[in-house]
Amino acid sequence: MFIQNLENFPIIPISFQPADAVSVTETIAIYESLLNRKEIFVFLSEGAFSEPQADHEARKQVAAWVKSKREILAQYVKAFIHIEPDANIRLETQKFANNFIKFSGYPMFVVDNQQQANKIIDALLRRQIG
Repeated sequence: MFIQNLENFPIIPISFQPADAVSVTETIAIYESLLNRKEIFVFLSEGAFSEPQADHEARKQVAAWVKSKREILAQYVKAFIHIEPDANIRLETQKFANNFIKFSGYPMFVVDNQQQANKIIDALLRRQIG
């Protein structure tokens, strides 16, 4: 997953498209900068999961980083929300989402449109601020 920009913080758009790829080192540095803000945020993505397969060492590096940061990730990342309009793909993605929290420490929601995503985002961010 590639963080596209931080301009709409606390809503962080992410991509799984090869054209948006950055190195594992860069991705971790961006994550660290987000966590160092000590403010809650959500990730938002849309479209196909066509991230190129990372090599074995890169996957190990990411997994080790996530494992070491799971507690702080759970504290500041309120959710990963993925918009998928296709019902069949959404169902398959939901199977992945059901296990996502075990890996990351924060939940993944799969919705079919931006309006549903906005409702979840509003509820999560309002609950933390209010």
